[in-house]
Amino acid sequence: MKLLKKINNNFALAEDSKGEKVIVEGRGVGFQKMPCELTDLSIISRTYYGFNSETIRLIQTVNPKILQIADQIYNEAVDQIPAELNANLPFTLADHLEFCIERMNKKIQLKMPLIYELESSYPLEMKLAERTLQRVEEQLDIRLPESEKAGIALNLINAELSVKTSNTQQEEELIDGCTRIIEAYLHHPIYRKSFNYTRFATHLQYLLRRMNQQPPQNVSYSLYQTIKDRYAPICEVVSAMAVYLEASGYPIGEEEKFYLILHVQRLCDRERCAQPTV
Repeated sequence: MKLLKKINNNFALAEDSKGEKVIVEGRGVGFQKMPCELTDLSIISRTYYGFNSETIRLIQTVNPKILQIADQIYNEAVDQIPAELNANLPFTLADHLEFCIERMNKKIQLKMPLIYELESSYPLEMKLAERTLQRVEEQLDIRLPESEKAGIALNLINAELSVKTSNTQQEEELIDGCTRIIEAYLHHPIYRKSFNYTRFATHLQYLLRRMNQQPPQNVSYSLYQTIKDRYAPICEVVSAMAVYLEASGYPIGEEEKFYLILHVQRLCDRERCAQPTV
């Protein structure tokens, strides 16, 4: 195996024996002088295929301790969940945990619905989500709200490759329509195979399933007004999305708008950063 470029101390870009680009993980692998041939493959703990530039960006920017926690949970999930898991789960889970901590630091707390349904239908995933909260508190000295278990569990559920869902085609069409609205706001297309976009689409898919199972909810007026004032341009985008979704049979309440504003803002921020400068 040939190591090509350091990503951080424990990750590197490499090339396998077939000439395919991979990300390798191993304690201290980034300290190797690169490019070089790696003869001692025992230092590699995991190899990741099918990555993109967003994956590399996340590895470089996310708190290494958060990535370590996500990796620990991934290993536990592999042992406990009787389904094939997406190998990129450590990255998607780390991204989600970072967002949870970011929201908490901004004193924004989301009320996660379906938590009792998840505990009934997905007890293994909810148990792992509880374990995730424990690890975050033990290793980062950050106590996330219990409500965050639902979002963490959904990350695990979405990573189960054997899980099939209903209404997938309709969901894809609605997600595509919402994406076109955001693209019109940004005045440029969104790369839909990016890690960044995949995370947004997953959150929107979850939102659609919430709306399909329960009536629209309202958050506190003051909290909703605060988020509207902070992200006024994004509120206009979300309002357009709400009109589109309601016309498609998905009436959207303040809680859903609140939820969307946060995720659309995050997507737009990262999309702007990803655009090349002229």
